[in-house]
Amino acid sequence: MNFHEKIIPDERLIALLLLSIFALGLLTLFVRSGYLSHIDQLILSGFHKIKTPALDHFFSMVTWLGSLWILLPLYLILVLSLSHRFDSFERIMGIGFFGAVITTYAIKFMMERKRPHFFSTINELPLDPAFPSAHTTQIVAFTLLLWLILYSGPSLLNIILTLTLSLIAASVILSRMYLQVHYPTDVAAGVLIALIWSSIAVLSVSWGGSR
Repeated sequence: MNFHEKIIPDERLIALLLLSIFALGLLTLFVRSGYLSHIDQLILSGFHKIKTPALDHFFSMVTWLGSLWILLPLYLILVLSLSHRFDSFERIMGIGFFGAVITTYAIKFMMERKRPHFFSTINELPLDPAFPSAHTTQIVAFTLLLWLILYSGPSLLNIILTLTLSLIAASVILSRMYLQVHYPTDVAAGVLIALIWSSIAVLSVSWGGSR
């Protein structure tokens, strides 16, 4: 399938890219200044209030879908199995996914934000800094890029594809806050980084031509 046959206006991607970069910069400044601490605490308090053993188990399991331990092997499997069917599959996934991951960890160690401490956690807190949420970046970038490549127009299969990928991403995003391992602003930053690199990946192929 030729990726360029899909209707993805470059103007909209550029607008999304610029808006996401601006929003990420603004969010980073607000987080560094502590302006959003109250909102972070309020939202995490809401997740704490709905805790149940069933949700504890569900979110503890589903959160792993955003881990590189899961996504890297899946990336390799998809590249090997789908590259011959979809033009530029490897380029789009590679640029978008790995660009997002590298950016996230670079910002993490520049910001050095500590993990949430308002409520007890179900599992141990990760050792790396909190901002941005790597699990969020990784699952949003992975599912969004996959959707951009595989989606081919309105149909039952594409509706199922969209819902499935959306539910997976949303579940991981919610899990990071429910498990009290990330602030909502960490998660928001992860989403923005995924949007930035997904736009860059698609534009790079659109402007550079297919392999």
